[in-house]
Amino acid sequence: MLVLRNIKSEDLDFLSNVENNPENMVYGDYHEPYSLDVLRDYIANASMTIFLSGQYRYVIENDKRAVGFVDLFDYYAQDASAFVGIIIDHPFRGKALAKNALMFLEREVANKWSIERLRAKVFFDNTISISLFKRLGYKEIKNCLEKDYEGVIKKVLILEKIIK
Repeated sequence: MLVLRNIKSEDLDFLSNVENNPENMVYGDYHEPYSLDVLRDYIANASMTIFLSGQYRYVIENDKRAVGFVDLFDYYAQDASAFVGIIIDHPFRGKALAKNALMFLEREVANKWSIERLRAKVFFDNTISISLFKRLGYKEIKNCLEKDYEGVIKKVLILEKIIK
């Protein structure tokens, strides 16, 4: 059974493995490994609401095992929106876990945080993520150019879904 839950101290090793995996770093905004101390501090402060921090991370758990993370960030109260990012650890990909987690997240954030629209920012060459978001009803609202983790300028799609 798939659930989204708060991150807790027992997730430290899983968090470290996912965040510090070089294959995953290409998708985030930070491209250096995190120390265990930094990740411990992050977990200790992760209970802060999205209204205070502008971000929130859920652990995606399937059959009582952590399989990935879904992040809310760049929360804007003015238009009740936030960006969403999702990552499923390699051994668990291809099992519709990301799709199911995002569908669950949409209900969760509408009820818990009163978020009305979710946005995703995806590099144009990340066709798997683009396909996932489009299958779930996200529409392309903008494209722009940004530097990737290697400093290469690439096209980025901004996708949006009104959920409430």
